[in-house]
Amino acid sequence: MFYFGKSLQAAALAVTALALYVGLTEVEIKKELTMLVFGIALFLLGRTAEKRGSS
Repeated sequence: MFYFGKSLQAAALAVTALALYVGLTEVEIKKELTMLVFGIALFLLGRTAEKRGSS
C-alpha cells in the first residue's frame, strides 16, 4: 500500500505539472483549475494510502 500511495503522489505531481503547462499555453482557465483540483485530490488520496501502508 505504501508504494501504491507513492505512485499516486507521483501521478498527481505529473498532473499538476501538466496543469501548469496548460495554463501557460492555453487561455482556458477552467481546464487548468480542473486539472489542478484533480491533481490535489489524487495527491491527498496517495498520502492517505501511504500513511495506511506504513503503519
